[in-house]
Amino acid sequence: MKNNQSGLTLIELVVVMGILLMLFGFVSFNLVGVQRTTSVNSTGESLISDMSSQQTKAMLGAGSSNGNSYGIYFQPDKYTLFKGTIYSVSDPNNFTVSLDSGSAFTNITFPSSSIIFSSGTGEISGFSSGQNTVSIQDIQGTKTITITVNRYGVVTSEN
Repeated sequence: MKNNQSGLTLIELVVVMGILLMLFGFVSFNLVGVQRTTSVNSTGESLISDMSSQQTKAMLGAGSSNGNSYGIYFQPDKYTLFKGTIYSVSDPNNFTVSLDSGSAFTNITFPSSSIIFSSGTGEISGFSSGQNTVSIQDIQGTKTITITVNRYGVVTSEN
């Protein structure tokens, strides 16, 4: 009489489990990279939107009796939207936007780490070619976006 037993041996089970764990690890690491890239991209899009909003406010301010300039002040982990020709830390009307914990500004070339849109025209006050970029990078350094602005406050490149 022959004893027919079907099933998997312990070695076969260990090999299959090892292969599945390796696949799971590869997928997990790839998803973390996508999350960092998405975080940097969304930060860049939010910053561009806020720049456009501040510029629009400055342009519309010309119609009022007290036209105001508007600007953005950059710090490594956040940026602040402010009203006026200079950034004042104590102004209660400032609005601060914090970056995701995985992102930071790495290369701010704007004078005094701020960009100021002139009242009425929306042009950048004190514009200087070569001092018109800001970079956003994830903390691992795998994804970087550099935003370049021209003298009229228009984003000319985002790469």
